[in-house]
Amino acid sequence: MSKIYLVWYRLKDASEDIVRGAALNWERAENMAMTLELNLKALGLSDFEFGVKSYEHGSLPFDIINNDGCFGRWQQDEFGE
Repeated sequence: MSKIYLVWYRLKDASEDIVRGAALNWERAENMAMTLELNLKALGLSDFEFGVKSYEHGSLPFDIINNDGCFGRWQQDEFGE
């Protein structure tokens, strides 16, 4: 199975991530996340988190209420590792 990478952000008082894009490799996803940060700041937002989540393409967890199927979630300080 291949992975897909989702680019997300979360505003300060939000309880869930907002997905804004998808990529087929982590390098592209991290570049997209940095562009997302720039755009959010250009809109005047300053109190948010952003990053990348990885999922297995074509998979769906059995427990869809408690498990979103994410294999990894990282933020800017972990980019490039």
